[in-house]
Amino acid sequence: MPKSTKARGGLLRPARRRDELRRNLPKPTPGVRSLIRRPEIITSSLVLLAFAIVVSVCVTWSRDQVHVAAEQVMTETRVNRLDFTVENPAATEKAREEAQSRAPDVYVLDTAFLQDLRTPFHNLPVITSEQTEFEGIRAEIRETFALDEASLEALAAYANESTPTEAWVGWVDQLLDEVLPRYPLLDSKDWQRGLLEPEPPHLLGADGEPAANWNDAIRIAAGDDIEIRLALEQDLRPVVSRVGFPRKVVRYVVAGLASYAQPTYVKDVEATEMLAVRRSAEVEQVRVHHKEGDIIFRRGEKLNDLSLGVLKNEISHWRSDAPPLAIWLPRLGIVGLILVLTVFAGGFVLSWYRRILQNTMRLVAVFLLMATMLALTAVLAGNTPELLFLAAIAPTLFVATIVLLSYDQRLALFLSTVQCTLVALALGEGVAWIILLMAGCGTMIAQLREVRHRSSLLRAAIATAATLGVGTLFLGIFVGPPGEAIWLQILAQGAWAVVASLVVGFLVLGILPSIERLFDITTGMTLAELRDPSQPLLRQLQQRAPGTYNHSLQVANIAEAAAEAIGADSLLVYVGALYHDIGKMNKPEYFVENQTSGYNKHSKLRPAMSLLVIVGHVKDGIELGKEYGLPRALQHFIESHHGTTLVEYFYHAAKTEAETDEKSSVDEVEFRYPGPRPQSREAAILMLSDAVESATRAMSEPNPGRIESLVRELSRKRLLDGQFNDCDLTFRQLGLIEDAIIARVCAIHHGRIAYPTSRAEEVAAESA
Repeated sequence: MPKSTKARGGLLRPARRRDELRRNLPKPTPGVRSLIRRPEIITSSLVLLAFAIVVSVCVTWSRDQVHVAAEQVMTETRVNRLDFTVENPAATEKAREEAQSRAPDVYVLDTAFLQDLRTPFHNLPVITSEQTEFEGIRAEIRETFALDEASLEALAAYANESTPTEAWVGWVDQLLDEVLPRYPLLDSKDWQRGLLEPEPPHLLGADGEPAANWNDAIRIAAGDDIEIRLALEQDLRPVVSRVGFPRKVVRYVVAGLASYAQPTYVKDVEATEMLAVRRSAEVEQVRVHHKEGDIIFRRGEKLNDLSLGVLKNEISHWRSDAPPLAIWLPRLGIVGLILVLTVFAGGFVLSWYRRILQNTMRLVAVFLLMATMLALTAVLAGNTPELLFLAAIAPTLFVATIVLLSYDQRLALFLSTVQCTLVALALGEGVAWIILLMAGCGTMIAQLREVRHRSSLLRAAIATAATLGVGTLFLGIFVGPPGEAIWLQILAQGAWAVVASLVVGFLVLGILPSIERLFDITTGMTLAELRDPSQPLLRQLQQRAPGTYNHSLQVANIAEAAAEAIGADSLLVYVGALYHDIGKMNKPEYFVENQTSGYNKHSKLRPAMSLLVIVGHVKDGIELGKEYGLPRALQHFIESHHGTTLVEYFYHAAKTEAETDEKSSVDEVEFRYPGPRPQSREAAILMLSDAVESATRAMSEPNPGRIESLVRELSRKRLLDGQFNDCDLTFRQLGLIEDAIIARVCAIHHGRIAYPTSRAEEVAAESA
């Protein structure tokens, strides 16, 4: 927008004439080469390239994961894409359990029991040889060995005085060490159970090697019945006869063994368990062959663990065994689509949002947020497919909310559309999912037009939850097969969609202060808090510069009305107006609105010194704003509310003073505020509102005609001075701003009824 170039006498200076010409001539369109050489374009391109690479990795990795869970009703039929053979862990485990259960028991020789038998059998001839009468033998021994009168002579022949003969000792040792281990004595129950086992129990000798056959075992039945004893003796007789005992003493040895009826082999629990483990380990892995085209699951079926395992194995073998072209061509297509989408998104953001283009860190923050949330979706969906809806919805809504709070609805809607597309691509879903996610993001964005209260986020979260709950229901009806089982699944998915929306609402509400600091944004809730007159800066302003505070209130009201007229952020401009003159607190008496006595301190100062005081309130305001932690958005109102305008009063005073001194000269640049000029529509509104309020306050009789003329003149003056060149303010919007300011200022300085003197006194009395 051109600024005034008139010099004294209505002539244009040559240099300013050239500047005017350059401003009015159309700017040449930069070529592609010059455009790509711009530093901000290069850095932005690198950021976008990094984003495309990260997103491509996330999407390709996610598409290779399994996004279905067991017991889920399938919405499509899936077949094998290639032949493959895999191990069947379930079948293998079952076979090993069967092998372990079929493993035989292990019995070991009871050497202690046999050793206990050795002494009484060795001493049997000695006992009989020491007695000449049968009754002299103890009754216990007679019963144990079934001795009779003939046993004295038969057994005594194998005793030498008090020791048994070598032949007798040899026969006993052979019986206990060789024969009985090969013909074990076993409890009848153990023997019967062993016969029922798939494999007979193992009988191990003292050396741990097999010592006997289960079929050669002699059963021992419990009980004192004479028939049981006779049956046992009958079974033992051929075994004892194998040793070489003389026939006449065999029956005594057999009777003794029958009397000591105790198993010679006992079960070894530890050895039995070790054998079962060894048999289980010897079972080889069960392998199953799957053919190309075999159905993994059908649409409408509930996915069981076996089919889920086949699906995972099919995906794994496809990645490792499929032809490279079949794997990489789809991946190349995905990468290409992501590149196109990235260029589209980056071009939109950099074209429409200059502050993002000028600040690379903003671009990094936006696309890093999108990439991080996409990676979170991919990881959650890949590891916990039961939470697929939560994993897809919550991060996507978070992106939409953060971008909305950081910038505006347009950018939030655009980038959330990009994010929804990427999520659907990563999960391998279609357009229906994009519609669902966009419905949720759109609802959240529409509800968060202004965040002035904490309830705004909760209300938006509830509305979004309702939208996504209903949307999930329709999505399930659309993609799901008919049947009763699908309804429970749809309801569960709808519940997760509702939970995801509420989680995002409460999460953003909890971390909102951190978000504001991280993204350098100022939300309506923060502005509503700063609007409170009890804020420390505003309280100090009321106490130290009450005139300035009242001026700020009037400017805030005027600017708020102007902002509402063009759809700008009225709350932001209102709060900015409250704080724009806080720098005057350092020297309040040098500003006319605080001079109640009528004495002006500038009367004793030279114009240059007065200029330093007046201009200094901008710098002082910035320092106070930083000290008290005012958001950067409000600091811009402080530094730009005068822009680079001319301090006309002291400029003309300096010129008048210079006319009396031929050696001195006054340069207009020295009497301008340092700036910067307004960078936003809100800052431009504040500049004009501030100038109008100060000027109308100085008018003796502010009537609507004079007010309108003043507003138009001040607006045109700043327009021609180039103060609005750095903000995206249009002429149409400027006209609406002027109309709104005129209406509000006229309302402030409205006309009053002129009462008669007596009536005026009555009114004053009543008011008192």
